[in-house]
Amino acid sequence: MTRFVELSHTLETGMPVFPGDPEVRLDDAAQDDPWRVLRLSLGSHSGTHVDAARHFVPGGSTIDRYPIERFVVQAVVARVAAGEDEEIGPAALAGALAALPPGGAVLLDTGWDVHWGAAAMLRHPCLGVAACERLVAAGIGLVGTNALNVDSTARGTTHAHEILLGHDVLIVENLTNLSRLPAGQVVRCAFVPLKLAAGDGSPVRAYAWTV
Repeated sequence: MTRFVELSHTLETGMPVFPGDPEVRLDDAAQDDPWRVLRLSLGSHSGTHVDAARHFVPGGSTIDRYPIERFVVQAVVARVAAGEDEEIGPAALAGALAALPPGGAVLLDTGWDVHWGAAAMLRHPCLGVAACERLVAAGIGLVGTNALNVDSTARGTTHAHEILLGHDVLIVENLTNLSRLPAGQVVRCAFVPLKLAAGDGSPVRAYAWTV
């Protein structure tokens, strides 16, 4: 039997956003009964979302230019023990990278999704330079985290986005429920974005499944 695991936060009015990003609003548009249509107002990096290279790299690939297979991947969870604003080093990734298929994804289970909407959400663990370089060297196609950012939000760092997106490694942020997936084992995941023309990123419905 196939088992599916939801990895996305729900998009809803007033939900947490990265500081300075557009607020999320879902409003009823005027329609004749019984029809219902929602008017959506949100940023391209609202909720659980994927970053395209264009998000940070001038002239980088936009979200609509990636083939869909880049978003449906084999992935391995790295369970990371890290504290507030602590940088994750390459040693924390060793087990996941050892099991990773070529071009697969590494998903960082920092445990920080429990702080969704709380002040601590902004002081999440982040990737250090050496960890980013190790991920690139391993040939991964995507890295995900259940924190707000792969960089440090508290210190405003950019090295993780620069290194990963600079090597066309996609980034998925604000995942949830990674604790429900086994660490160090290959699972199938989907992080499929909206096909936004010239988009720098997109919200996704992220999920994993095992057979």
